[in-house]
Amino acid sequence: MRTSRIVAVFVALVLAFALAACGSHTLEMEPLDEVSGVKVTAENALEDNVATSSGAITVADGDVIVISPCLDKGSFHLTITGSDGQTVAYDDDVEGRVLFQTNAAPDTYDVEVSGRKATGWMTVFAMSADDIAQQDSSLADALEDAGIDQDILSDDGK
Repeated sequence: MRTSRIVAVFVALVLAFALAACGSHTLEMEPLDEVSGVKVTAENALEDNVATSSGAITVADGDVIVISPCLDKGSFHLTITGSDGQTVAYDDDVEGRVLFQTNAAPDTYDVEVSGRKATGWMTVFAMSADDIAQQDSSLADALEDAGIDQDILSDDGK
């Protein structure tokens, strides 16, 4: 009888740990090596899962901040704040898989991200606006060479 109780307690503990592992909520942020920025990864991240990084993005003159999400579900709330603590370059929810950019004055920015039932990743980094324009031009040329309508690049074609 005592052995069956020990086995029952052991099984209950194993099940409790298994359920806790399945319901994990993680949100992590790490610096990027190649450029000034961060990568955020999440698994079922909730609003109380918050990751911050001080001085994470240095924007030089002529740079923009690029936000590149790849979320399988949910969204992130992203806040990018200047070194004065008052200047906000971005403060909104980010979802889906569409890369976009926002203008920001030269400064060093802090990044704060919270989860909104989010699973996936996102990179946030500074990049030269001229480099982005050159890449956009190369894409437009490639689409034209392939005979694809360039209206797919904007909402104007709706």
